[in-house]
Amino acid sequence: MTRPELAAACASVASGEAFDARFRVFVGLGLLQRPRGKAYEGRYVFNPTSGAALLVFERLAEAGGVEEIMTMLGRTHDSLQQGLLDEGQLAAKLRRARRDLSINTGHLLRLVRSKSIEELVGERHHHRSKAVLLGHAQRLVEAVSSHFPRLRTSGTRLIHEALRYAAAVDEFYDRLLQQASARRDFSMLLPEQYLTAALNAPVDALADVFAATVFDPASVEITAAQVLVAAETRRPPAPRRRPARPAALPPGPDPVEAAREKARQLRRRRAASMELWLDGGQEADLTAALRALPWPAAVAAVVDLLQASADPTTPFFLQVGDGILVESAGTVTYASPLSLYRLPADASGAADPDASEEQEEWA
Repeated sequence: MTRPELAAACASVASGEAFDARFRVFVGLGLLQRPRGKAYEGRYVFNPTSGAALLVFERLAEAGGVEEIMTMLGRTHDSLQQGLLDEGQLAAKLRRARRDLSINTGHLLRLVRSKSIEELVGERHHHRSKAVLLGHAQRLVEAVSSHFPRLRTSGTRLIHEALRYAAAVDEFYDRLLQQASARRDFSMLLPEQYLTAALNAPVDALADVFAATVFDPASVEITAAQVLVAAETRRPPAPRRRPARPAALPPGPDPVEAAREKARQLRRRRAASMELWLDGGQEADLTAALRALPWPAAVAAVVDLLQASADPTTPFFLQVGDGILVESAGTVTYASPLSLYRLPADASGAADPDASEEQEEWA
């Protein structure tokens, strides 16, 4: 667009003199450029970097330059830890941080000592992060001392400027507090400052704020619904009642002793059955005898043999062969070779009678 076209587009928001002044600033800063860079060209284009510059300007207007100093300190610390800065570059960044802090400190002290309270109220949101700034500066100085010891003096000077800025912030808010107390205007401070005072200030100091304030009598009206809700929420729990004792068992045989007697009888029956199979010997081949039995009797006999062999209190061992015998016309169609052995007394694992009976009972 040409300059007249730009002036016509901005006529609704700026006068002719204001447009001329802003136009010269935009051209001087490179925000407006000629497409081919020729002096005789009458048209201008918007530099893409201008958009980012305007965003930065708006952020500075909202948060102030102290936020940018903290950002620079944080980036410098990260670059130093990553090894991206040499000694000269780091010294330049420290000088710039000290200079910017000194400028902000002088500006803040000038506001406190010579400007009206209204201007201080408008500037208060720019200076509320002194603790964060001191933390950034301390962390950077510690990193500088460990990486470049020769720059320790420069780091100390940075801490000194950060402390001067913190003292100026304290003086700034002291004057605001004095004016707020004199005018009884509590809008001069930020909500975060009231929250900090409520959490950290003593009760007596908080009470002094309302020492001369007159309050209306407190209302003690309570509705029936509120009483019912309070009673319901504070009702004690119902007492726990212990259940009644069970009735005494009728006289009769002891079920535990009956189970033990049943286990003893079962063990005696199995032992007698094993003795019959062995016929007084130490071992016996039971394959033919089992195949000659009816199928239900053969199944019961094999189960009895396996249970006796698995019982560690009985001196018998059943060996089942790997082969299989098939007789399609016989009573037992499929069978495996079975041999029964009597174990020596020291290898049977038999325990005392009471223990044997208890193991059989739980089995």
